[in-house]
Amino acid sequence: MKIYPHPKHKWSAPYLIFIALIALQSLAVGIIMLKQHGMGEEILLTHAREMMQRLAVGAIYNARRHLQSAENGARLTKGLVETGILSPENTPDFEMYLLEMLKNDGEFSGLVYGDNQGKFLYVTRQPSLHGNNYLTKLISRHDGKKHEEIIQRDENFTIQSRAEIHDGFDPRTRPWYAAFQQQKELWTPPYIFYTSRDPGITVSLPLFDKKGLSFGAFGVDIEINSLSDFLAHRKISAHSFAFIVARDGAMAAHSDINRIKKFDKMGNPQLVNITDLSDDPVVSALWREIGKMNNESLLKGSTIDFAVAGKKYLAVVRSFPGNSRWPWLMTVVAPEDDFIGIFRRARQRHLFQALLYSIGITLLIFFLAARFFKPVHRLLHYAHFDPLTDLYNRRAFFESCDALISDTKTKAIPLCLAMADIDNFKAINDTYGHGVGDEVLIAVAGRLRGALSDRDLIGRYGGEEFVLLLFGTDIKRGVQVCERLRQAIADTPISTKAGLLGTTLSFGVAPVPATTSELSISLNLADKALLQAKKTGKNRVVPAEQETTES
Repeated sequence: MKIYPHPKHKWSAPYLIFIALIALQSLAVGIIMLKQHGMGEEILLTHAREMMQRLAVGAIYNARRHLQSAENGARLTKGLVETGILSPENTPDFEMYLLEMLKNDGEFSGLVYGDNQGKFLYVTRQPSLHGNNYLTKLISRHDGKKHEEIIQRDENFTIQSRAEIHDGFDPRTRPWYAAFQQQKELWTPPYIFYTSRDPGITVSLPLFDKKGLSFGAFGVDIEINSLSDFLAHRKISAHSFAFIVARDGAMAAHSDINRIKKFDKMGNPQLVNITDLSDDPVVSALWREIGKMNNESLLKGSTIDFAVAGKKYLAVVRSFPGNSRWPWLMTVVAPEDDFIGIFRRARQRHLFQALLYSIGITLLIFFLAARFFKPVHRLLHYAHFDPLTDLYNRRAFFESCDALISDTKTKAIPLCLAMADIDNFKAINDTYGHGVGDEVLIAVAGRLRGALSDRDLIGRYGGEEFVLLLFGTDIKRGVQVCERLRQAIADTPISTKAGLLGTTLSFGVAPVPATTSELSISLNLADKALLQAKKTGKNRVVPAEQETTES
């Protein structure tokens, strides 16, 4: 339903008073809160740096614990083999030992053995819905022939399946086998595990027989995922992240493991160097800052403040101890706004609460005052709107017309004035009573108003008469619009308490001259045309030109 505003008068004084009171309350509360702000942000940032330092130290400790545990496991196995307690030649017993070792230490992802003849034994976990299953891969040689086999076991080491494979794998080409070639304990740089296709590192040691001759190597695998999971579960803010990176830029762990996984065109996994993360301007900017730091600063742990695209970040960088076999850097990064933002949101929340109290008091005063303005508002409304049809009354209609004519005068936009009258309305009142007559008036007013455009104006002229100002229409178009309105009334009976009543309208239409600011001439012509429509049979539209010609 189309709603008309008041043409001139608006009930604005109470609203202006209310808005002014809220503005004053907000200003007063805001000044108080800003005075209390003080050094809060700097205190919070200092606390954030301390949290990041603790996270870096904790991550280094956790990583060293993972790695030291793997070293201890490798050394224990080496000792058992070299003293003859364990023999890699006794494959079933050696496999069971490795499976038990794997089961008892959840930090190992796999255990691997290989000798200089190409013999190979590897055990690893395969998580399932019922717990950890295990996989064994065996390579043996008999009569010069290579035999490869995969064994699937359940959590109790019971064989579920075994199958021969032919994948061309040679353990002597893997990074961990370098311990045999170099005849020393070593940690591999990060690489892609052959079976799981996940990134990881391996501690491996050469194995010697009783004569002191080296015949193979044994290694313990640690997946990078386990370090990354540790970092992922220790975020200090919503957008913080952490990573472990080697001095040469090789990524060893990241709180988002997917950031350090990539694949070549064939879908094969590859490791990521920090320089490969050039699409991340934060990491790139931080790596440049790290490059400027000396070893002393890295060992002690340093806080870096830097900005990217106008956004400030905090970072803590700390290296593993200087005597460590792992030349890695632990780095924690977070946007400064993660910490100040929390502080600001808390301040805004307190400000909002203070405003609520002040606004509540203002509202109470406002509603008390509004009760006194209600009668004024009602008087203002009925001074401009017909109380029955809620259309403009005659005075408000012509005030709105004056404003519209003034606006269209310089734009050469045509206007049309129409008078409409409900046919045989007196008979409706006399037959069914004035209550039904009012229902008909309300229904006709609603249909007319709903069928007009937003720029058109309509008012109740008096009794059963209506007056319309049609925007952007000449006399020909105005007749067409009124004909559409006439059909909208005539084609659908009006539902009243007396039943469905067929109702019709007669229209008189006159143009509004572009040179005039007065509607009296057009109103007179439209009224005469309406009279002509009544005389010639009703339920029709008569243009003023037709009436003028016939007279």
